[in-house]
Formats: sequence, C-alpha cells, structure tokens
Amino acid sequence: MADVESFKCKLVSYDEITKWCSDVADKIRDIGYMPEVVVGLTRGGWVPARILCDELFVKKLYAVKTEHWGVTANPDGNALLTQELITDVTGERVLVIDDITDTGASLKLAVDHVKQKNPAEVMSASLIHIERSEYVPDVYSYSISGNDWTWFIFPWNVHEDMRTILPKTLYEPKNNKEIQNAFIEQFQIEPSATLISKTLRDLERLGKVKENNGLWELQ
Repeated sequence: MADVESFKCKLVSYDEITKWCSDVADKIRDIGYMPEVVVGLTRGGWVPARILCDELFVKKLYAVKTEHWGVTANPDGNALLTQELITDVTGERVLVIDDITDTGASLKLAVDHVKQKNPAEVMSASLIHIERSEYVPDVYSYSISGNDWTWFIFPWNVHEDMRTILPKTLYEPKNNKEIQNAFIEQFQIEPSATLISKTLRDLERLGKVKENNGLWELQ
C-alpha cells in the first residue's frame, strides 16, 4: 500500500467569514483607524475585502494579486506580485486584507507594494493568522499555533481544494462512502456526499480519476 498522506483541514463556512470580518472591523475601529481605501489580495482576500468595505463605510475597493508557485496552501511557496495596484492612493489611508497569513509572504509583498504608492498610512489585516508566519498583520481575528497547521478550505475555493485533496484518499480504490470516511480519518473533515460526488465527476472530466464497478481509482 502507498504511503497515506494526512493533515488537518477545516471547512470554513460563510457564517464564520462574516464573524471574522466583523471582528477585524471592530478591532480596526477600536484603534481609531479610518481607512479610505481597501485593497484585497486576490484571490483569497477579495471577499473579505468587500465585506470590510461594507463594515467600514469604504467605497474605494481595489485589488492586487500575488501568487505562490506550487499547489494551494503550499507552506514553502515563494510569493510573486502578478497584478499591481494601478490606482492613485497618494495621501490616503489604506487597508490591505488577505484571508490568512500562513507564511505571510503574500501580505507582506502586497503591503510593501502599496507603500510605494505614497499613501498616508497603510494597515494590514487577515482573518486568520498562523503564528509561524514571518509577517504579522496589524489586525487579525484569531491566531493558531504553527504546530497546529491547518489547511483552511474557504468557501470561495472549496471545489478547487477538494479537487486537490480528494485524490489523496485514493491510495486504493474506494466507493463514495469509503472516500467520505477517508476524509474523516486523513483530514479530520466530513464533506457532504453531494460535494464528494461533484468533485469526483469534476476529476473524472479532468481525466484524473475513473470509476470501475462502483469504485473510484486514480487514472
């Protein structure tokens, strides 16, 4: 039998996202910061950025894009700025937001880039901060120990992450229920039967898995 890969995951709900964003907004208000511009890191920080605009009465919402080479949630990837901020923010107070600081490389890169645009002030924020991160945002909702590293599956990339993680359960052929049980054992989450079925069909269309007599296996 092949080596069985396992690590802790968490399926994040939109209710949790709303709660974390409200918490970040409260902390920003508590320290008296009044951003005039919100910059979201795409893709992960884009939804939190829009929610924080609503919370903080900000009309100006812009994006920068950073990418990590490698698979999603790769903790050793290097950040690269692939979309610059082209809007003039001279003299304005800016909030830069991402969903999570894992290595912190993406958020630091974005903040450093925005600072080159001559804003009056820049504040950084994330919903979740992993304590091993080399960069600590000014504001975050909560933190977790680096020893408790978790793959957070956010609702805006749940299908992408499921397509990455599900094949790791197929170290031997399995039916749908066995795949669901493998998620519990390997990743400490229990995706719905509907989500597993959709992911399998997506992977089948991509030529990565095939079904044989009710059992799914890697291509």
